[in-house]
Amino acid sequence: MNTKAPIIQQHELLPNCNNNCGFCYNPERCWKQTFTPRKEDENLNLKITELSISKGIMASCLTGGEPTLVPKHLLNLLQIYKNVGCYKSINSNGRLIDKSLAKKLKDVDLNSALISIHGVGQLHNYMVGDNNAFIETKNGIANLMEAGIHVVPNFVATAKNIHGLEDVGIMLLKMGLNFMTVTPFLPSWATPEHEQYIMQTENYRKYFEVISKIGKLGMKIDSTLPIPPCVLIKFFPDNWVDYLEVLSPRVCMAGKSFGVISPDGMFRSCIQAPYFETYGGNVVDEYEKSWKRSNKWADLKLLPKECLECKALSVCGGGCRTSCLWENNGSPFGKTMYMDKPLSETEAQYFIKRTEVKIESKNGPYAWQPQIKMRDEGWGIIIFNSNNQSFCLLASEFRKYLKTESLDIQDKHTTEVLLSFGAINKTDKISNITVIPNEIKSLPANIIFPRLADGLTNDIVRELRSDTGERLRF
Repeated sequence: MNTKAPIIQQHELLPNCNNNCGFCYNPERCWKQTFTPRKEDENLNLKITELSISKGIMASCLTGGEPTLVPKHLLNLLQIYKNVGCYKSINSNGRLIDKSLAKKLKDVDLNSALISIHGVGQLHNYMVGDNNAFIETKNGIANLMEAGIHVVPNFVATAKNIHGLEDVGIMLLKMGLNFMTVTPFLPSWATPEHEQYIMQTENYRKYFEVISKIGKLGMKIDSTLPIPPCVLIKFFPDNWVDYLEVLSPRVCMAGKSFGVISPDGMFRSCIQAPYFETYGGNVVDEYEKSWKRSNKWADLKLLPKECLECKALSVCGGGCRTSCLWENNGSPFGKTMYMDKPLSETEAQYFIKRTEVKIESKNGPYAWQPQIKMRDEGWGIIIFNSNNQSFCLLASEFRKYLKTESLDIQDKHTTEVLLSFGAINKTDKISNITVIPNEIKSLPANIIFPRLADGLTNDIVRELRSDTGERLRF
């Protein structure tokens, strides 16, 4: 099944940036021989924002380039999203976020800020190509924290800076942060200069070892990219079980639960992939057709036979199709950069087990929570919690119960799925309780994403994290 629109949408407001990272993923910045950076078109961005809201997106991440280069425009768009109750985030290097801008971002209810930091001191400056960058980024993080905005520092791990990851983790802990993302570098297939940043075996081992070490100091660590389970076994064949906790149960749902819009208004399935007409199109002229083409990025036929044979495919999804471009000369078909051999049934169970969510059962009746957003897809209902970016899929018969005040859901698993991410909670309103029959249930993940959930029983609630932050419960 296709989704009508992204749940969360990344919107690149402009291609320009005040950093000059040699490992930048943005096609307009790293494909210098192909692209001439365009100026921001504020009227187009406004049109895209209003159109996206009308199509039912539930969360938006405004990015670039560097979105704070156009602060007034950024704040105007965030205000529009605030008015309709969308989850709002930015992806920024933080350098231009002074106390005044941080306060203004708080005033428009910015939910979170992903801030790039790739080393401490001169290492960060070297990585981003500017001698003033580190202190400005560090100050930007502090200003956001002081304003009460949730900050997620993001370290892109490459062969050139992986040795500095531990110092970054320790510095952030001293600043009062206990959560960050550490993302393995993903090269662009059309940029030969990226090869020098690709992590080799010793770099990858350092990556996992340091994540484990700073994790024990109290830092919770995630990745913004899906890392297949086979990667862990490949680099730690004798003791991979010791590193299970550092591998996020994260999958790619590009083209299904999220999409990307370029500064020129073109849909892309993945923010790190270039524009492909086969997997996108013009948002303003043909939104539905463009998004439907983006959905193809999730097709099962893109996977190699090794993935199809793997017993962990139900919770892995076959890795990152953008990573596949480097290995296959620009094609999303086939193996990814770091994948290894298929997992056995025994090996896969370690990773499948990690997706389980423990739920403390409560007696009903229940009520929908006020922060919940709902979208009817025709084939089913998407329920989204704007507080934690978690969602689930419900049978289409639920549509007549979406405005019911008191619910008694007969299917135990569906009740637990909804409880698991705060979509419902126990209510004291015991009059006019609507009973939802046992046969009306939540839907499995593979109803929209054919690479997930096959063969998994529905007696356990599971969580998979998308590579843009959503949590899919099923």
